[in-house]
Formats: sequence, C-alpha cells, structure tokens
Amino acid sequence: MSKKKRKSSKPEKVSAMILKVAEGYIDMGESIEEKENYLRCACSAWNIACLPLTKRETAIKQYLEQYQEINKADENERKALEENIRLLIKQKDKLYPDVKTEVMNSRIDHVNGEDHVIVASLRMD
Repeated sequence: MSKKKRKSSKPEKVSAMILKVAEGYIDMGESIEEKENYLRCACSAWNIACLPLTKRETAIKQYLEQYQEINKADENERKALEENIRLLIKQKDKLYPDVKTEVMNSRIDHVNGEDHVIVASLRMD
C-alpha cells in the first residue's frame, strides 16, 4: 500500500486577500491612478486592522488627519473616507482575523489589458 502525497496548499497571497477585503472598492476608480488611490486606502485599512484593538482608533484618527491635510478634503469627504476605512477594517477582521501582515507598498500594473495588483508585505509577529 503506497502513501499518497498531499499537495501542500500554497498560502494565499496578500494581494489576493486585499482584493477580497476591498472587493468592489478599488474598482470605483476610473483610471489606474484612481484605482491605486483606492488600493492605498484599502492597504492602510488593512494595516490598521493588523494593529491591536487598543491602537486602532488612534491610527484611524491619524490617517484621517493626514488625508485631510494632504488632500484639502472637506468634512463630507472625510466622513465618507472614515466610513470606508471602518468597513474595510471590519471586512479584514471577518475574512482574515489571524493574518498579521503589514503592507509596505502597493501598486497596480496594467498588463495585456488586465490590472494586476502588486503588494509588498512584511509579516508582523
């Protein structure tokens, strides 16, 4: 009787996980630049979701303040962004509660008529 080798399942790529968490969100962008902006926001939400619960509110507040300062966003924009960040964090917690991988950089490459999300990440232990 021979033993069958089990195929080891490859761990899911962080880029694929982020696409699941941000399903539909990144696609709101009409150009590559806009999609990359949505991707960066999703990655920021991902990173905040990797923080301990006690540090998340401060991180959200800092993110929103930086966004508002850089983009000269009005209060409605800021509130919409906060809602999106919180929804993305909730989705990350729901789908990948145990994944603690920080996204260091992200981009979208347009290859052969398709968008490909590239993510550089670092596991947090």
